[in-house]
Amino acid sequence: MRVLRERLRRSQDQGRDTGMTLVELIVAMGIFTIVIAVFMGAMVTMSKNTARAAATSRAGDELRVAFQRLDKQVRYADAINFPGAGSGGKQYVEFRIPAVAAPSGVVTCVQWRWDPTARTLAMRTWPQGGTVPAFVPMVRSALQSVDRTTSPPTPIPVFVMTPANSEHPRQALDVAISVNVNANAKVQSTSSSFIARNSTTDSDGNADSDANGVSDRPACNVAGLRP
Repeated sequence: MRVLRERLRRSQDQGRDTGMTLVELIVAMGIFTIVIAVFMGAMVTMSKNTARAAATSRAGDELRVAFQRLDKQVRYADAINFPGAGSGGKQYVEFRIPAVAAPSGVVTCVQWRWDPTARTLAMRTWPQGGTVPAFVPMVRSALQSVDRTTSPPTPIPVFVMTPANSEHPRQALDVAISVNVNANAKVQSTSSSFIARNSTTDSDGNADSDANGVSDRPACNVAGLRP
């Protein structure tokens, strides 16, 4: 009986002292490493998606704000020049807001420019005859929109001015732009037509008699200030 109790005690002691084998430890560490790797990969992907969504939302907000400002400015303009091309593929347009409609109470010149190198849609305003400031970026990650119904797809001009005529007695400015924060994000494209309600067929900037794309009598076209 005493021998039986001794064997039982030894068996219990051996059960308490038994630990993990090296193989079991390696297997456990491997499983733990895989779980950590999967978790960290999911966290990195989620962080990238969140940052991409935030950047896309910011770009969309900038685009909406820019078009809202264009709508207010062009609505009160009395003259729009034919858009032009600057160095490095830049595209620009300029128009004039009369004193009675300008917030400042003085004749105001406005210029918008798309820069393909900086990928910005920028704006500047100044009192006619006054100091011309630097451009202020309004939209970042700005790209030229593309017409994908053609083969191959063709770029759409950022600015198009439709002159006033007997059928449509007000000048119109069409603006088309896209934004894309990175290669993996969806391109957002926006276009709109704005009517210069104070313009007429006799407005500065309306006529282009030789059809060279340059207004015969430009409004707010200061020498050396075309970008």
